[in-house]
Amino acid sequence: MTYRRRRIVRALLTWTLALGLGTSATAAVHAGALRTGESPSTVRAAAADADCSGSVSVYGALADGRLTYSQIDPSTGNRIKTHIGPDLGFEPRALATLNFNTVLATDASGTLYRIDVKTNNLSLALMSAPTPIGTGWTHDKLVHDGHGHLYGTAGGVLLQYLVSQPKPAGSQHIGQRREIGGGFVLKALTSTGDDRLLANAADGRLLEYRIDDAGDWTGRQLVASGWSGFDKLVSPGGGLYYGVTSAGGMYWYQDLDPDDGSGSDIVYHTDDPVDPSGWTQTLLSAEPETADCVGRQYAYVLPRSAVPRSELDDPHHDYAAIDIQVPIGTPVYAVTRGTVGHIDGGFGNGVTLTDAGGVTYIYGHLDSRAVGAGTTVTPGQYLGESGNTGQSTGPHLHFEIRVGGVKHCPQRLLLALYDNTTPPAPSSLPTTGCSY
Repeated sequence: MTYRRRRIVRALLTWTLALGLGTSATAAVHAGALRTGESPSTVRAAAADADCSGSVSVYGALADGRLTYSQIDPSTGNRIKTHIGPDLGFEPRALATLNFNTVLATDASGTLYRIDVKTNNLSLALMSAPTPIGTGWTHDKLVHDGHGHLYGTAGGVLLQYLVSQPKPAGSQHIGQRREIGGGFVLKALTSTGDDRLLANAADGRLLEYRIDDAGDWTGRQLVASGWSGFDKLVSPGGGLYYGVTSAGGMYWYQDLDPDDGSGSDIVYHTDDPVDPSGWTQTLLSAEPETADCVGRQYAYVLPRSAVPRSELDDPHHDYAAIDIQVPIGTPVYAVTRGTVGHIDGGFGNGVTLTDAGGVTYIYGHLDSRAVGAGTTVTPGQYLGESGNTGQSTGPHLHFEIRVGGVKHCPQRLLLALYDNTTPPAPSSLPTTGCSY
């Protein structure tokens, strides 16, 4: 671990410990949370952002019964704030957020409580003590989909309830109990939208469930393995997924098309966690459907802080390409969705990325490659670290674009991605004028 990375880890740990949430001194990424072929190593500078708006509001409960509230920036994955509130007077067993200031919780005896939040802006305070509104709620998990349906699991059975008021007072406002089905033995459960659930299983599968008006359900496997490391999952909608490991690290992911029933386009931000540790809550629940994201066709290839914008229009010394001087170990990201290849020789540890239209992007002289040849990656996905391998006179990233085997100048595309504007089509980029 470099000195720079140690400083980042130490700063994040100091932040979480100062908030009273951190109990672990490790910042290691839980291996079970990683996708095959990705690097499990260290905390890095901010990764490629997501194109998201809205907010991510997460309520939680500590082991001593205190309520917590955290807010996360949906575009960067950065935690904005965390507040610790009063003792609820019981240790919650299940937790579901109905809206911005209403949370439901159960205790070990099966009592259902309504928790009315007075404020969570500068501090977390309640209107009054939690109000008991029902009994017999022996569910191990509860989630609200933001559209009036409360889901819970008990003994592997998935149940659905209708919540008819934003602040339910009892069974008159939480009713129409419906048994959806059995066999729902899940490690963690959250809702991603209207009658849509996301879960992980102990064997590492990431699963999606959709429930129709008749109460019938359809299940899909989004990812076959790699998600066993998460004890908690929350989602504010928009295809954003947050997972918390047993070590207390929170990691964030973006499903570029959450409607396609596939996890092949999930962007993994495992090199840029929300926090590497400190999430010691026993329960977490996100306010549903508060974030909105759009799928990206392109992403910038480096952290924006890696080099100033002025270096992105520098000419290449030999042909249509660019050499960007960055320190060894700078993370590099996929510029678009495509299939990975490995290229060696003068490129050292080189990576090629070929999109659906046959355009090839080349990343040269990497210090390490984090994706295998033949892997399909999505915009912003971590590819490896810059280096000084192959025919290189100093640490830098060599980046070029080939359309039909012809090299095109990448400078205009990189500048547009840096500025968050629509990039030009690769075929429209000039083939001369960017070298000396």
